[in-house]
Amino acid sequence: MGFTETRRLYQQLAAELKQRIETGVYLVGDKLPAERYIAEEMNVSRTVVREAIIMLEVEGYVEVRKGSGIHVISNQQKNLVVPGDSIEFATAGPFELLQARQLIESNIAEFAATQVTKQDIVHLMEIQEQARLEDRFRDSQWDLKFHVQVALATQNTAMATIVERMWVQRISNPYWLKLHEHIDERSIASWCDDHDQILKALMKKDPHAAKLAMWQHLENTKQMLFNATTDDFEYNADRYLFAENPVIHLESVTASNNNK
Repeated sequence: MGFTETRRLYQQLAAELKQRIETGVYLVGDKLPAERYIAEEMNVSRTVVREAIIMLEVEGYVEVRKGSGIHVISNQQKNLVVPGDSIEFATAGPFELLQARQLIESNIAEFAATQVTKQDIVHLMEIQEQARLEDRFRDSQWDLKFHVQVALATQNTAMATIVERMWVQRISNPYWLKLHEHIDERSIASWCDDHDQILKALMKKDPHAAKLAMWQHLENTKQMLFNATTDDFEYNADRYLFAENPVIHLESVTASNNNK
């Protein structure tokens, strides 16, 4: 099946699946095919399928039951979702936005390691301390404060503005909020540990380590979210989400050069 470029791929796929539900191809009580089969039929990635399913879940067509599959619960839309026009990236899917953050924030962390001051380190340490006292990032404001403070450590306020605006989209996007419901306490706690690694790299003023730590943090987040919402046992055979990982490539090149 071919999709046009007028809408995001996940939106086009969601529209196709909604049409099938509304016309009775998939009845209330039925399970949708596994994500892998939908991806193969529609010639799209599993990430696009995941974002389309989240959209259907938010609108009330389906319910994703971990270990059981995607169940049709209504043949008509229950919840009207209208993203605000004032929100940047309003049509971006949650994994799409996360990939953008990964690319942008890893480079911000790399530059921050060359510009960070003692006061920046003190602020980051205070944020980490408060985050652990107040339920390990259950309050996402501490997560936001950490990422913004890393950007501020570049001594370039435009960097912090970019990070903050992407965060506004995250907390305002109904599809991201639905995705976030699947995260457990242990996963949230792991973010705090990831932040420790970023902080250590900044304290050492090591640009490569800071970039890698930020990239890995958001990679861990991406994999955790994908894993938390998977609908079928075949997930382990298809863990690959995106085509490029420049930090891993950079690390390999560095190791190769050191061996010469």
